[in-house]
Amino acid sequence: MSQNNAPKNLSFDEHKAAEAAFAGRPLDPSWSNSARTVYEGILAARGLPIPEPVTPDSTSADVAPAPSQAKQSAAELDSTDVTVSDDPPALKILSREDALRAGALIDVTPIAHKLGLKLPVGFSRPLWELGITAAHKVPEAEFEGRVRDVLAAFRIRLAVTPTASPLIEFPALLAFPPDPVPQTCLVFAVAQPDMNAPVALTFLLPGEVSTSVLPLGKE
Repeated sequence: MSQNNAPKNLSFDEHKAAEAAFAGRPLDPSWSNSARTVYEGILAARGLPIPEPVTPDSTSADVAPAPSQAKQSAAELDSTDVTVSDDPPALKILSREDALRAGALIDVTPIAHKLGLKLPVGFSRPLWELGITAAHKVPEAEFEGRVRDVLAAFRIRLAVTPTASPLIEFPALLAFPPDPVPQTCLVFAVAQPDMNAPVALTFLLPGEVSTSVLPLGKE
């Protein structure tokens, strides 16, 4: 396992790509490859297809953008504002309920409420399988405690984060049998609108949103 698992800070355009993915804006062709991967990774984690990029010189003759995309200017595509447009969304957002039914999301809301996170909270299937069940090497009785460890680490990161962001990275300490010593695991939390709540939190592994796939390893 990797001995160097320090949190990776997102670059400026990676942040722009993440915010665009949450706000339903199309891919910007000027983004770097790593920013595009962040954008595509977030959409994939939410069960959404990747829209066609819209360039300033595109016309209706050669590009058929979705309704909200067609009304966006090049300046709007470069904006970091995460406010969702009043126009109909370009893509139908997969609901949290759909993700839960499909098994792509594991609901941990009752545990989150015990820790003071009064909103819907879910763990992606990869994070659940690798981080919580430790590839099915951890007894089910320990699942809740491991979820609490991740959520507690998230609360600590929030307490020291000066500016709110829709994408937050933080380290969590989890043990992986047969090694009893906790290891530092990098986790991402994404905040996004939900059909039944103003905001829902989804926790993901780095490989789901970034080109830097950081394995679960010792610090």
